[in-house]
Amino acid sequence: MKKLFTVLAIAVAVVLGTTSVKAERVEMSVDKMPAQVQTFLNDYYPGVAVQNSWAKMMRPTTEPMWYRVNLSDGTKLWFDLTGNWYQVNAKKSNTPITIDLLPNDARKTITDKYPGATVKSIKFQKDQYKVKLSDGQKLTFDKTYGLVVKKDKKK
Repeated sequence: MKKLFTVLAIAVAVVLGTTSVKAERVEMSVDKMPAQVQTFLNDYYPGVAVQNSWAKMMRPTTEPMWYRVNLSDGTKLWFDLTGNWYQVNAKKSNTPITIDLLPNDARKTITDKYPGATVKSIKFQKDQYKVKLSDGQKLTFDKTYGLVVKKDKKK
């Protein structure tokens, strides 16, 4: 019985080892990405050239995991499988991120409490928006878009 178990364990290990799954970056033009990606770029970044773009593919399948677009102004954009944005990073860009990407309550909080600050990055995950401002503030808005976490900039 021990020998049978050992043989089965080795067989499973060999099968799993030969059918490894790995993520791979594949260059992809924006026109090959979902329509939502193209619409987002036209709506929020009209006239800004795409520097490069790609999809993260899970191999051995050909299904993309997510899409990435780098713009010529230094802005980096991430989109999910269906083309919905989930992260925008303009830390290395002179162009601030439009506050219009955020829900109304989050926009109001930022404009009221942080006048003059611009948005440098937004990450949407698990019903939360994580926002970094030009003055170094880090804000997290919950699913009701109320401010739940505020981290002061490092001095």
